[in-house]
Amino acid sequence: MSVNSVITPGSTLGMLGGGQLGGFFTEAALRMGYKVVVWDPDPLAPAKRHATHSIDAPFDDDDQIKMFSNMVDAISLEWENVPYQLVSKLENVNLVRPGSKSLKLAQNRIEEKTFLSSNKFPVTPHEFVLDSEEFKNVKLPKPWIVKTATLGYDGHGQWMIEDDVAVNELLKMIHGESWVVEAIVDYLLEMSVIIVSDGSGQLVAYPPTENTHEGGILRMSISPPRLTEDIQAGAIDLAKKVIGAIGEAGVFCVEMFLSSKNEILVNEIAPRPHNSGHHTIDAFSISQYESQVRALVGLPILEPDFLNASVLLNILGEEAILLNRSDYQYELYSTSAARLYMYGKQSVRPRRKMGHVMFIGDSSEALILKAETTLKSFIV
Repeated sequence: MSVNSVITPGSTLGMLGGGQLGGFFTEAALRMGYKVVVWDPDPLAPAKRHATHSIDAPFDDDDQIKMFSNMVDAISLEWENVPYQLVSKLENVNLVRPGSKSLKLAQNRIEEKTFLSSNKFPVTPHEFVLDSEEFKNVKLPKPWIVKTATLGYDGHGQWMIEDDVAVNELLKMIHGESWVVEAIVDYLLEMSVIIVSDGSGQLVAYPPTENTHEGGILRMSISPPRLTEDIQAGAIDLAKKVIGAIGEAGVFCVEMFLSSKNEILVNEIAPRPHNSGHHTIDAFSISQYESQVRALVGLPILEPDFLNASVLLNILGEEAILLNRSDYQYELYSTSAARLYMYGKQSVRPRRKMGHVMFIGDSSEALILKAETTLKSFIV
């Protein structure tokens, strides 16, 4: 975009999806002078707490598609399971960043893996299974990770398969799907890189975060990561190449493994900000959500300044109920290093991300200890 084509404050931005990522985007957009329409079929979606206007209709409601399109000047995404067909319709009329190309890739692991492999990006050894009978023909040695090709997130739609008995049990549960079978990688850690793209070749990266998972769900993110400068630079370079190959504007996350041989492997691409990037609100001069607004409206995308170390601890399920107790609140707020973010989700479900605690300070190691102590206090 040129200076003359920047979408100016006072304009209305659209957000498809109303979860916590959409909420943080909306807060950033409001601070920058924009109005926001949040469309999510859930009338209690958290982002609607901040929205100028909300839409509760299903995503396939043609009347609402037209109304939403007329209300907004540009549109962004907060969730990769927004129907790409909806985005395809909208981008015929509206500016949508990112668009249906990256969204379609992220919604189907077979298409995503094919894109990565065809562009020579390093990935884990894998095979595609298009019918349950084809599991008998998989050549990869066990153990495997089996993932549904579509609609998988936060550990849902994934199974660890260690032997033929586990394969037979899996076949009793699944039907009518397609899957990706991945080899188990001997990896040292998982990491992610947030990339901001203007869609015309300019790419800006946040430093990698080191991530720990629990039951397939992100539990803790550490910044700066416990990685050498060479590994960090390699991860940033690879992430930029991946998003550059897609060629769309917006904020993206590239999730990666670091193998025991110090090889960096691409795991998944998310065409949106990421939970592991929440720390950018407190630890960088420009958050991933402000970057999302900038990329959407045509403002300059800039290298963010690092401010302080951080460790994010996700609050899952009934841990949110514990935090409502005064003793937990008092203990948490007894240190200036901790900042609590609750997402405003009305229903508590096991393993659901209900909020996070951000620990900030000078030393990652000290913050990790604070986060681990807090996590232990949740175990009752």
